[in-house]
Formats: sequence, C-alpha cells, structure tokens
Amino acid sequence: MNFYNWLISLLRRKHLTLAEIIDEWRDATANTKKEELDQRTFHRYRENILSLLGVSVLCNRHNGYRYYVKRDPVENNKVTEWMLSSMRLASLGDKLKNHNKVMLDTPPYNSEYLDDVLEAIDKQYLLKFKYVTAFGKESDFVLKPAFVRYFKQRWYVIGVKMKGQGEDGAKADEENEVRCLPFDRISFLDMICKKHPLSKKMKEFLTPENYYEDCFGIYHMEDVPVEDIRIRAFYPEYNYIEEVPLHESQRKVKEYKDGLYREYTLRLRPTRDFLQELLWHGRGIIVLKPESLRLQMIDILKKMTESYEDGECKNGEE
Repeated sequence: MNFYNWLISLLRRKHLTLAEIIDEWRDATANTKKEELDQRTFHRYRENILSLLGVSVLCNRHNGYRYYVKRDPVENNKVTEWMLSSMRLASLGDKLKNHNKVMLDTPPYNSEYLDDVLEAIDKQYLLKFKYVTAFGKESDFVLKPAFVRYFKQRWYVIGVKMKGQGEDGAKADEENEVRCLPFDRISFLDMICKKHPLSKKMKEFLTPENYYEDCFGIYHMEDVPVEDIRIRAFYPEYNYIEEVPLHESQRKVKEYKDGLYREYTLRLRPTRDFLQELLWHGRGIIVLKPESLRLQMIDILKKMTESYEDGECKNGEE
C-alpha cells in the first residue's frame, strides 16, 4: 500500500518509463526497506491499484513508453481520495514519532465508535447510548442509524430517534424525528442486535445525497427555504473560495475589471452553519442577495458589536 500511494503521487506529477520508476523507487523515502522493484512486481501492483482504488496506471507507447495515472469514471471519487489520503497519513506514522516536522490539528473525538456505528447501519441494528446536548442536558437515546458524516473535525451519525422503548430497545414502527448527533457527545454506546429496518420512505430520504441536498454543512433545517444567494468576494478572498468553494453550487458571475472583487451565486439553505462560514471570512465577503439574508447578516454583525461593547450575549438564547 505504501508503494501504491507513492506511485500514484509520483505519476500524477510526471510521466516516467519503467526504468525511471525503478530508479525513483530505489531512492524514495517511502522505500524504508530499500527494496528493489522488478518488472513483474510492478505490473502486479498496477493491477492491484486498479482493483483496489479505481486508478489506472497506463502506458503511453507513443511517448517513449511512459507511464501515467488516470482516474476511472467511478461514482465514489471522494472515497478513493479518502483512501489515498489515509494511506499517506499512515505512511507518515513512523516519521511523526521521531521528527518534529508536522504540526497537526486535534483529531476527531470518539472515532472509535465508527466501526460499531457502521456495523449497525449495515446490519440495520439500533444504537442505544447516552447523549449530552450542548447545554449539558443528558438523555438516553435509541437511534436507527442511516449514515455517518465527517465535517469540521467531527464525526456525526444521522438517523431516526425512536419514540418508545421496549425490551429490545424500541418498537420498529415508531419512527419519530431525524437527528444528527456528533460522536463526541455520545457515551456508553451499545448495539441492539435485532433488525429494525428504516421504513421505505425514510430509507429513500435518509441518504447523504437526499438529506443534504442544497445544504451547506451539518444542519438540515426544513424551516429554512432554499435560496438563490449572491455574494461579493474581495481580493484576495476570492482566490481562497475559488480554490476551496463554499458550496458545490458556487458559480462566478461577475468580475470587477480592476480585480477588486468578484461575484458568485450559490443555491442552498442559508442555515446557521452557512452564516457562520460567511462570518469566518470577515470583511472579505458580503451578501448582496436576497435582501432578507443581507439584512440578517447586518443584524448579526450589529449584535456582535453590541456584545463587544457591553460584554453581554445578544443572540437571544439563554
């Protein structure tokens, strides 16, 4: 796997002959055991890379028999990128132990729950656990998990909270509300090993594509309608949001001739986490349309200013 990751990264940067690849591998830092690469092994690894990762290592015979990589048109490109990224990080493990070369953010908490949650989703089991809200209130939960999501260094499980609890945890036909729960507020997780499948209607609705359609982050708020939003990003902020778009619907629609600003449209629900993202960009981004959202942002900024002036909370929450 270490070689697969190394080869893909190498051939993304430049096209090489087999002899050049063999030479590069001989001196590569990834080749910790200083192993020699022969032709038979190379072609076996090519086949493995295609079957495991959906990435083809092809030979261009018209360019001196040079090898290059080509992504196969598969649906789950994000999963492939995650696998490659995980492989790269895993290969860094030994180096990070002994070298002060990399500064890391805090990893997501309670990621050890991930295996159990995914198993419960696959087997249609219920999850039973204690959950603590952001306000410190603890409650017992029984959840039919549908899928998980990683967002801003937190793992979330999205599923249906059950109403009643019997001997097996809950009645299969008592689906109530959809909840999105971060792993770090879950404790005492347990699986109820008896099938409790989601209803047909809920199963169709609770997929990542459907549930988070027209959403920015982790919030799905039915009471917040989908809006056509127009923003103005000033230099150099527009460079950042073109490198990492705010949302997949982002489109550039106008560019000021002197490069002072660019304007973009987005179509999504302007939920709390989207407003927080706009605020994170500070003076670099302003909302132009719709007028209701522009006024909402102005109100938020005014209340923030008042809070800084008198030190009191102005968000209307207790």
